[in-house]
Amino acid sequence: MRSKVQGVGAGDSNAILAGGILPRRAMRLGFLAAALAAVVVLGLSGLAPSAAAGGAPDAAAGAKTFKTNCVMCHGEDGKGTPTGQALKVADLTSDAVQKLPVAELVKVVTNGKNNMPPFKATLNADQIQGVVAYVRQLGKKK
Repeated sequence: MRSKVQGVGAGDSNAILAGGILPRRAMRLGFLAAALAAVVVLGLSGLAPSAAAGGAPDAAAGAKTFKTNCVMCHGEDGKGTPTGQALKVADLTSDAVQKLPVAELVKVVTNGKNNMPPFKATLNADQIQGVVAYVRQLGKKK
């Protein structure tokens, strides 16, 4: 049988296959395949950065998180329920809240403030960013 490796005979190509050029190339390709698989797994698992396209927080997902965790006190419209008003929660649609920097809103949701409990153990960073994006939308619905 003729060797498919140009410039060497059949015996030489067996030596190359056994411990020469091709196994090293196969190892490099195997490493690259493993690295690519790791990137895909990290991306799918949520360990990679994962905001909506363009890095913007996902207000639609934030609305779902808000309805699960915040409506009891802040109400559907963000203006406060009777329970929330008894606790003196902020009207999330007010100019005072809407003018706060995003970082301050994130801090309040994360660590709590006054009667509001912290959500750092309950929500991840993306969820908190989504809630803040949704709170901004509530201000536009006034």
